[in-house]
Amino acid sequence: MAMVDLLDGDDVPPAVGELFESVRREYGFVPNILRAMAHCPDLLAVFVPFWAQVYRSPTIGARLRALAALGTAKAQDCTYCVAHMTASARRAGVPEAQISAVGDLASIRTAFDEREALILRTADVLTRDPDGVTDELRAELKAAFGDDEIVNIVLAIGVYNLTSRFLKALSIDVESVFDAAAPQPTTT
Repeated sequence: MAMVDLLDGDDVPPAVGELFESVRREYGFVPNILRAMAHCPDLLAVFVPFWAQVYRSPTIGARLRALAALGTAKAQDCTYCVAHMTASARRAGVPEAQISAVGDLASIRTAFDEREALILRTADVLTRDPDGVTDELRAELKAAFGDDEIVNIVLAIGVYNLTSRFLKALSIDVESVFDAAAPQPTTT
């Protein structure tokens, strides 16, 4: 159960209500993270457009961004984030076998191409230890990506670390809409 009330409807000021309605139209629901942030409408008002721009930036594309986000979520062991970022990865066309490999550094070498594996390694290292990005890892990033891509990758990993820490600290549960989105066992 969340540490703070998750606001909605009549609990929020009109501007937040309008934002919630816009999010509900786009996603079909209002994520609990936003319902918690609604306690600080001024912060919500700047966070949502910033996060949305990081999320939609075309610099690295949906697939690489989804892998950066899911790699961060798995390194954080954030149930909420893993649910959301798994759905994002699916929307970006990442197959279930690759989604399952995220978080297992040995598996990513064979499941992903070099650039994708490098993003996943960077997400893991940066999430577990902000000082863990070595000169060697920086050189690998520089050899594989342009400066704009590196900035976008690191910024995305940083933003997803911020959100996972926020969610975990406030014990915010994942929405029930994700229960039906879980992969189902296959039968033969």
